Amino acid sequence: MRNDPWSPADLHIHTTASDGVASPAEVVDWVCNRTDLKVIAIADHNTNVGAKEAACIVAERGLGIEVVIAQEVESSDGHIIGLWTPELVRPSMNAADTVAAIHAQGGLAVAAHPFAPRLWSRAGLDRGSKAVYDLVDYDAMEVANSTPLLFVANWAAQLYQHGHKERFACTGGSDAHILPVIGSSRTYFPGETADDLRAAIEERVTRVSRPGFSPRRNMRYMRNVFRIMASDRERKAREVEAGIREPKMEKRER
Repeated sequence: MRNDPWSPADLHIHTTASDGVASPAEVVDWVCNRTDLKVIAIADHNTNVGAKEAACIVAERGLGIEVVIAQEVESSDGHIIGLWTPELVRPSMNAADTVAAIHAQGGLAVAAHPFAPRLWSRAGLDRGSKAVYDLVDYDAMEVANSTPLLFVANWAAQLYQHGHKERFACTGGSDAHILPVIGSSRTYFPGETADDLRAAIEERVTRVSRPGFSPRRNMRYMRNVFRIMASDRERKAREVEAGIREPKMEKRER
């Protein structure tokens, strides 16, 4: 496998199924027409509906990309991306139980945007802590994330992951909430398919490309911040209706 050409993947993309501004169909079209990505993971907050819709579109059209069914689970110890998770994972559990629930359905667990500033949790960028990462059996750590101003956190995550590479694969995901950001952080793996990607994560042989500092990307986010916030309010209201978020949680966040 290691002699194969390396391919790019983006393992952290959002759609209108949570707080993104583009639909799953628009994400698929953008990836196919504007990027060279071979695999994407749509990881909406507390839902895999967007990923399933995108995967159906790809299958129906016979497109040349693969979609990993994923979700970004909001655990009580930070956000955790569950890759290959066809079943929903209940939010608000601790990290150990969340990772166990991901593993129980054959998925892989990735620590999302680790070492992000704690104050950013109010904006939805909640992360765990070193004590959690030391003890919980994540499969990978996201060391490249394109959210504006996370370049220091990305370096801290890469430093930690490098010191624990026998435990964690490294992954890169754009955390894109708008289309032009997709692919700006990447996971590279030997091969071309989602199965190859999974094998690379399990064997800890992935590589990443970091986004770097981009005033243009930051400006694009600024122009869309109100649309992103509106999408986030709508998804939280849906979660209250579905019984996976309590209304009082909304009051605490405000």
